[in-house]
Amino acid sequence: MIDGLGPQGDGIHRSPQGSVFIDRALPGDTVQAKIQSVGDVLRGELSRVVTASPHRIKAPCVHYDVCGGCTLQHADAQFYRDWKVEIVRAALRKQNLESAIWRDPIFLPAGTRRRATFAAIKKKNIVTLGYFRRRSHDVTDVASCLVADPAIMALRAKLTTALVPILQDGKAADIFIQTVGGQFEIVITGPIGKPDLAFHEATAELVRESKVARISWRTRDRDTPEVMLEAGPLRAQFGPLDVVLPPLAFLQPTKPGEEALVASVMEVLPKTGKFADLFSGCGTFTGPMLARGAVDAYDNVASAVRALDKSRGTQPLNAIARDLFRQPLSADEAKRYGAIVFDPPRAGAQEQARALASSQVPIIIGVSCDPGTFARDARILVDGGYKFESVKVVDQFTWSHHVELVAAFSKA
Repeated sequence: MIDGLGPQGDGIHRSPQGSVFIDRALPGDTVQAKIQSVGDVLRGELSRVVTASPHRIKAPCVHYDVCGGCTLQHADAQFYRDWKVEIVRAALRKQNLESAIWRDPIFLPAGTRRRATFAAIKKKNIVTLGYFRRRSHDVTDVASCLVADPAIMALRAKLTTALVPILQDGKAADIFIQTVGGQFEIVITGPIGKPDLAFHEATAELVRESKVARISWRTRDRDTPEVMLEAGPLRAQFGPLDVVLPPLAFLQPTKPGEEALVASVMEVLPKTGKFADLFSGCGTFTGPMLARGAVDAYDNVASAVRALDKSRGTQPLNAIARDLFRQPLSADEAKRYGAIVFDPPRAGAQEQARALASSQVPIIIGVSCDPGTFARDARILVDGGYKFESVKVVDQFTWSHHVELVAAFSKA
């Protein structure tokens, strides 16, 4: 019998030997599973559902059993939505926190993900392009994906042929695709072939026939991408800002999700004032915030800061390169702002939260894609005298265990 659901979407059976985590099992299921020890954790591979949970449904994707891209397609909509909100509630309970107001959550539809990273492997001039199986290095070839924007999947179909002269035989690579305003960028991570005539013809064909604005390459994940071919600038509009995006620029994973997060921030941002946008990226929140006052935007990614600065025109925007992990905005610096927005990566903003906790900024708005690190940082703000005013769940990672939120804090 499955007793609960873990924060990563795996069913939990509580046995005398300890908790057993079983992928694609739901509370109320009775299942048969092959149990093995993975380090200090007991994991089960689902063999058969003996008695189904009342919340179990047939997964809508044909690749679901062999693809690791989605976590919870086998649960009905109400169970799934309750679980997503509970992930946030559980993270807050762990830090003994409670928001004064829980705003209505937003759940975005599938088929809107505007970026995807495919695993690619070439063997005997045939490219397999897909996703890794769950907890495996095996690649499932996916001709369709219910999560991704259909335009990405249409481009992916062309890549299985176009990548043949680009990739090295037998060596894996990652293919990142992002679509913005009807255009695409592709970033290849991993070894590529010799840049001979066939190589250049393949990249040129992609650019010419598939609305690919830019193709870049890097050897390893943390390397700076090198532009191989560029047909023209890749642009994004953030409020009044027309930003020319650098390679691998971070955008919210869906356009509707971006709009929902921006609307949630603007809902609690003061109507006028001077503001700071911490971890601003290329300006997702900075641009809309300019409608209400001057904005200082801080980020440690130099290419993002340069792109934002070049887009400012006559707007009251100051784009500042600064590593907020090593040099957080101080309480003394923060006092010049009527509100501060921060949207850190999954690691959160612990040091920045400590600095802001002792400040007198009247409104702090947190955006987070990790409820655990957010709750840790929120605890720091509350311990520093801030009131936890509101929280809103925004789910744009359909069928996954990832979830985002927007929260507001105030200090009189």
